[in-house]
Amino acid sequence: MLVMNYNKFCEEIVKINPKVRYAGVYNTMSGDVYEKTAKEIERLFTKEQTKKSLTQAYMRWKTRESFSNISGKPIFTMTKYEKINRMTMPCGKNTILLVSMQRELEPQTILPNVLELIEKYGDKEYAPNLSYQLNF
Repeated sequence: MLVMNYNKFCEEIVKINPKVRYAGVYNTMSGDVYEKTAKEIERLFTKEQTKKSLTQAYMRWKTRESFSNISGKPIFTMTKYEKINRMTMPCGKNTILLVSMQRELEPQTILPNVLELIEKYGDKEYAPNLSYQLNF
């Protein structure tokens, strides 16, 4: 089984577009957070707040999965906030990826690139279903 290099993975996500602010992976087994913040970007969340947000995102993800027998396996979520846009999805067993971007960057425009990086760096058994048709 391929073990993801989370630090390199986060670096690659931040390079997708200059409006990507942050990429972080939370490993629920170890409690570790691997992250990369874009250069010249001021963090909105402290590291402690980020970990708490990632923990909550993982719990919400598990809730979504509990209904997968009805709606199908969740692939990703996108949330628009007043200050940022945010996308979350699994990127391996017991991990959740969070990507935040400036408001003017719509998450769906970088989603194919993020999915490609999960395919490149990730555990294919637990990564999102890349055959999912991205029609917006």
